[in-house]
Amino acid sequence: MKYWSFLFTIFLTITANATTKKSGIDNDCVALFYKDGISAGFPLLKKRESWEWYKKEYPEYSWIAETGFYKKGKFVGNGFGFSISIGSLNLEKTPPQKGTIQDLISFSTKNGFLTKNSKYYSDENKKDQVMYYSNIFAKMVDDDLIMIWTINPNAVNMARSNKPTHMKLQAILPEKGESYTCFPRIDLVN
Repeated sequence: MKYWSFLFTIFLTITANATTKKSGIDNDCVALFYKDGISAGFPLLKKRESWEWYKKEYPEYSWIAETGFYKKGKFVGNGFGFSISIGSLNLEKTPPQKGTIQDLISFSTKNGFLTKNSKYYSDENKKDQVMYYSNIFAKMVDDDLIMIWTINPNAVNMARSNKPTHMKLQAILPEKGESYTCFPRIDLVN
């Protein structure tokens, strides 16, 4: 139930903010902190009926969010990130897949991670705990925004350490002109 109420709150916030945002990739990226969670929204630059992955080429697909600070054109992370990605270490033995963007998102690996900026980076137990137990979720919203979020208390606390002001969102896609990086200010939602 907590998962669905969190998703509904995200949807309402995105819908309410949609009419006030200017066009442009930086303005379309979303970073939100909630009482019990964090989320990042990645605009989809090109819509397709069918998406393909494991196509025997790199890069595959990744959407990566990192919390931190953005000042004077430079981002400094506070040590926490979360992502969804599609990829295979052995593309020769992995058959290509096709489906909707939601199929691709559902099929993706989802995890939290610590960066070198984390005070816990050298603690292998803490790194494993964040990577394997963060419960990262992802879903399409309004057919043009990929939302990634977690409501895991350990992940949320790490994301909020040192009171970050921004997120670095990086979308990596194999098609030309669809990858980007943006630095949205973190909005606080009650």
